[in-house]
Amino acid sequence: MPFMKSKKHLSFSSLRNAFSSHLRQLPDDRQEGKVNYSIHDAMMCAFACMFFQDPSLLQFQKQLEDEQNLNNLKTLFDVHNIPENTQLRDIVDTIPSQEFRSIFKELFFRLQRGKHLEQYQFLPGLYLCPIDGTQYHISGEIYCESCLITNHTNGNTTYAHKVLQAAIMHPEMKQVIPLMPEEICNTDGTEKQDCETNAAKRLIPKIRKDHPQLGLIIVGDDLFSRQPLINTILNEGMHYILVVKETSHIAMFNERLGVIP
Repeated sequence: MPFMKSKKHLSFSSLRNAFSSHLRQLPDDRQEGKVNYSIHDAMMCAFACMFFQDPSLLQFQKQLEDEQNLNNLKTLFDVHNIPENTQLRDIVDTIPSQEFRSIFKELFFRLQRGKHLEQYQFLPGLYLCPIDGTQYHISGEIYCESCLITNHTNGNTTYAHKVLQAAIMHPEMKQVIPLMPEEICNTDGTEKQDCETNAAKRLIPKIRKDHPQLGLIIVGDDLFSRQPLINTILNEGMHYILVVKETSHIAMFNERLGVIP
C-alpha cells in the first residue's frame, strides 16, 4: 500500500507556520481600539478544536481549563489571546470562505513540490476528482439569509448550510487531498434556491483556475450527469465519470436496450 513519507515542508510545524502566515494576512475591518482578539488567534483556536477532534467548541473551551491543554494550545498553535466561545464564533463567522482559498492552494502545491501527487495518478497524467455535497448545519430554529430552506410535508421547516466538496483521491490511497469547497447557499437577488448542480458549475471553473495544468477526471453521482454540467467539465479541459440511473436517463437506456440482441 503506498504511503506518504514526511518531508520538512510537510511537517506539522511547517504547515502550521504556513497556515498562520495566511491567517495574519486576512483583512480585518474592525475598529482597532475595540479589538481584543486577533483573527489569527480566533482562527487558530477553531483549527485546534478540529485538530484535537473535540465534539464542540464548548467542549474545547472546557479542555482549556486544564493548564497543560492551555499551554499546548499556545505552544503548538502560536495562540496568544484565547477568545471565549461566543467571541470566537462572532469573529470566525464574519470571514468570507473565499479567504481560505490560498490555504488550500498552498497545501496542494507543497504536496506537488514533494512529488506526493505522483502516487495519486489514476491514469497517466490524470487524477480522480470526486465531487459530493455535504451538510454541516441544520436547524428548525436557527437560520440566516443564506440558509437553504426545506418545507416538510408535516408543516415543519428546516434551515441548512451545505458545501460541495472536491478532493483528489486514489483507490489505493487512504489519504485524500481536499480542494477548496464551494458553498451551496442562497444569495441576495436570487429567487431560486441554490443546489449542488449549480454549485458544481461554479466549482469546476474555479478548480481549473487554481490548477490550470492538472489533468482531472471529475467523478460524481447521477445528480451531475446532465448535459449543462458535462459541457462545463469539457469546456475546462477535464474528463468525467458520472453515474447514470435508468429513472433519470430513460431515452439513453431505451436506446441501449434496443441494440442488445
